[in-house]
Amino acid sequence: MSNTSRVHTRIAVIYSLVCLCIISINQTLAADALPRAIAEDVGMSTSRLALLDTVLRQHVQDGHVAGLVAGVVRHGKIVYLESMGWQDIEQASAMRDDSLFQVRSMTKPITSLAVMQLVEAGLLRLDDPVAAYIPSFADVKVFESPDNPDDSALRPPSRAISIEDLLLNVGGISHRFGALYRSRGVRSRSDTLEQFVEKVAAVPLMGDPGSVWIYSESTTILGRVVEIVSGQKFDAYLLQHVFDPLGMPDTGFYVPADKLDRLARLYRAPSGTDGLLLAPEMSVPITSNPALLEGSAGLVSTVPDYLRFLQSFINSGELEGQRVLSPSLVKEMTRNHIAAQLLPIGLSPNNPMLDLGWGYGFSVVIDPSKSDYAVNMGEFGWNGSLGTFSWADPQSGTIAVLMLQIEPSNAYSLSAQFKSLVAQALIAP
Repeated sequence: MSNTSRVHTRIAVIYSLVCLCIISINQTLAADALPRAIAEDVGMSTSRLALLDTVLRQHVQDGHVAGLVAGVVRHGKIVYLESMGWQDIEQASAMRDDSLFQVRSMTKPITSLAVMQLVEAGLLRLDDPVAAYIPSFADVKVFESPDNPDDSALRPPSRAISIEDLLLNVGGISHRFGALYRSRGVRSRSDTLEQFVEKVAAVPLMGDPGSVWIYSESTTILGRVVEIVSGQKFDAYLLQHVFDPLGMPDTGFYVPADKLDRLARLYRAPSGTDGLLLAPEMSVPITSNPALLEGSAGLVSTVPDYLRFLQSFINSGELEGQRVLSPSLVKEMTRNHIAAQLLPIGLSPNNPMLDLGWGYGFSVVIDPSKSDYAVNMGEFGWNGSLGTFSWADPQSGTIAVLMLQIEPSNAYSLSAQFKSLVAQALIAP
């Protein structure tokens, strides 16, 4: 089947024939992220989780997505971990509980944790200027007219960009997919992290530091700061200080050869069609070790790994005897730091997130009444541009992670349905 073939019919037919086989394979092969529990033992409803399962499987059977993995944890115990559909439709490769996904912007909280570890160790301060570590940021300029950068005059910023500005997306940095960065060739997976940050520093800012919230490449710059301060390559630092301590063996910057059989392929849901199209590979594919260790959007992971990551935050920085951050700094990471005059945040001015503020790497619920679905004050999490979605709720002790690979990421509002159905499954404190 060619990359441009519609596969809706094939999904429906094959899925209906082998669904039970897929479930059996997953139960045999997949390792649990955390201990399991009967839903009612931790205050959730088995029947309502079954409804969640039915809805997700219907999306797969209808050909909306190739496949997905979803996990729900309550009070540190897994009550739902299921995979369905296909990693690779063309190869009839069934999705597994430990399938690997490009999590894109769900990388940001992991990079931010690394930064806060260095803060806790006294090797870095939040108010340090970025230029103290990357000197080219000392010469950065600001567009006088950011809406028309090609014809804009330049001026010095009102103050230096700080480490905290980068954590909060208020440094005036732009986004890798923005026209400004695309026109200047800022982001390439064939560039090193050092080369990338030099390209960013050469592009003027969209506003003075601290004056505007812009979803940006800030976290990738922080990955370079981690390298400079720690003396380790960014991937080596994360392995030693985050992935190994938290038991996240499948999280990294690419999919190695011995894990290729677990890679979920990316599909597109074109407007006006009823089928999926296999998306082309990146110029440096996710199966190759990239030069760019991208702290904003570069990681691959699994649902079990990411459940463990979020559980460490619910546990105030510890998991199974391994502490990765102090309770006080976990609180700082997971509370809103965005001043009222910079709210609402949003990925674009046309789509404000009225219920959310921003912590260090996470979005944080600051007004549940303005959410499109049930949330509690203080919930935190983030999503990825290829369909991955996660959150953790300290009030209810609930964590949920959904992973799929689809463009656009909000196709069929799957994440919103997932969030709502998990909330409805809560029946006791």
